[in-house]
Amino acid sequence: NSSNNNNNNNTDQQELAFDDEPFSLDEVRMAKTTTIVQKAENDAVTPFSADDGQPVGASISEDECGEMELFLEKRFDKLAMVDALPPPNDGSVKKFYYDELFVKSSPSMSSSPKIGSAKKEASSDTTTPATAGSSHKWKGADVDIAMTLHQIGQIHRRSLRYAASLSAYNASLRGMKEVLGNRHANIAAILGNIGNLYMELGDYDEAFQIYQEVLGIETLHLGLSHPEVAVTLHNIATIECSRGNFSEGVSLYKQVVDMQKIRFGPHHITVAVTLSCLADANEKSGNVDGAIRTYEEALQIRKGVQGKSHIDVGRILHKLGRLAASRDDYRLANVYIMKAAEIYADNKLKTDHPFLREMARDMADIQAGLAFSGCKGIAV
Repeated sequence: NSSNNNNNNNTDQQELAFDDEPFSLDEVRMAKTTTIVQKAENDAVTPFSADDGQPVGASISEDECGEMELFLEKRFDKLAMVDALPPPNDGSVKKFYYDELFVKSSPSMSSSPKIGSAKKEASSDTTTPATAGSSHKWKGADVDIAMTLHQIGQIHRRSLRYAASLSAYNASLRGMKEVLGNRHANIAAILGNIGNLYMELGDYDEAFQIYQEVLGIETLHLGLSHPEVAVTLHNIATIECSRGNFSEGVSLYKQVVDMQKIRFGPHHITVAVTLSCLADANEKSGNVDGAIRTYEEALQIRKGVQGKSHIDVGRILHKLGRLAASRDDYRLANVYIMKAAEIYADNKLKTDHPFLREMARDMADIQAGLAFSGCKGIAV
């Protein structure tokens, strides 16, 4: 099945993380890989340290990450620098311990980052790799510490502590830039997650600018056809649609689909995910016929990969039922909606599940449409 394929050691089938329900543009976001150091690929540059040419650091294990999360939950009150709290009403924000890490003497690098105004630090091109003669406090920044800060930022983000997360991400970014410079692949990984943070906050303009920088670094190191480049393009497409620029979003989603088909094959689950996003964008732009065709293609892939009774198959059928009803094709809508209802029943969803509440409303609308048009429902 698809989970086994994703766990395959072949990096052509590297796992990409997706939200479960690719039908809401507010929720869809393809996550950047959370492990900074990637396995060597024939067409990718392996991250190396500036000193000895060895791969920098190693990924943090799941157990270690769990222990770190528990520690942060218990000690979060200690991470805020209480003795350095700003005076009230001066427009400043609380400083965190991370703000003091990898900071040069420049005043612009020592202030606590503000949510919504950290693009300057994230995109700064003034940092160069540290040399043996560096005289500042953090002579030759420790990449392992920077990687750990990145993981800490991830944990804070999952706990919705966005200010702390941004502080840790930016500390990680400073440390990486000191050793590796501004255009290293590791920098793109951190920036990608900062972009994801702004997506979660709904700051699409900030996220868009950061993703553009990520795209430039990734294409430089990985080439135009790499899966990570496709992920970044997907995120940019989602931002465009969230800002109402559906034509741009549709164009980018199509580009991502083509890239994924070449890389993974036309029947890979990642293709189905992007097709669903493309269909949603087509629908919101008023292209209902295009949305139906695209959902049908995604449906066939999901049936082949996940099975005909998978909940995601039911969701697409449900969506197709709504689209058919929007064209007043109530007979076809009834076929789709009844199949979706059967799959929901097979998956034993709770009676108060939102899918079932939506189903009850949509079935009532479709039955009313059938009655009004003089048609009878089709038994499935």
